[in-house]
Amino acid sequence: MAIFLVRHSAPDVRPGICYGASNVPVHEAEFARVMPLVDAALPRVALIVTSPLTRCRRLADFLTLSSPDREVAIDEHFVERDLGRWTGMHRDDIVKDDAAFAKNFLDHWPPAQIDGGQRVLRGDGISPQLGAGESARAMAKRVLAGFENAWERAAGRPLVIIAHAGPIAAIIAHWQGQPFARGIRPAPSCGDVVQLSLQNGRQEALIVRRASPPAEQDEF
Repeated sequence: MAIFLVRHSAPDVRPGICYGASNVPVHEAEFARVMPLVDAALPRVALIVTSPLTRCRRLADFLTLSSPDREVAIDEHFVERDLGRWTGMHRDDIVKDDAAFAKNFLDHWPPAQIDGGQRVLRGDGISPQLGAGESARAMAKRVLAGFENAWERAAGRPLVIIAHAGPIAAIIAHWQGQPFARGIRPAPSCGDVVQLSLQNGRQEALIVRRASPPAEQDEF
């Protein structure tokens, strides 16, 4: 079964801003540029499982317009990491705000954005209340649960997952048998398509369509 991971097209946000699980707008010009590139790189028959956030959902909807034999399923497992109070901050300011972020990237929980006495939900739930914050490891755990579910649902059809930098990194690490950490490679830029395959008896991930210049992987 062919498996493809697609990172959403570029959002319309200032460079360096960590938008995480927030529903930021799509950069319209980049979306129009990337759409045909992604479409041409994917099979005409496929199950497309997408994060519900607009920057992923719009791309999934476009792909079904291009081919009626592509089915779309929305799955909250593939939402980007919830950055809590860090949402909307510049990545340089996050390190200043909480030095523990740099020291314990996988297991450090961002400070919650929620106030007013609301209960903060943390843990391994699929979709904690937005603003509660989520560790990178907790994000990876829910993403991999979604990956297993999507594989089952595809039932032999090509599988396309449209998601974000963090979830894609978690899937690539799992597929290649690597520990989840910063700097997982390949690290797709916005609009890039990654194929998961078996090469010489090894599971490997390869960027098969570059839509944007190579860039450092986003913080998540």
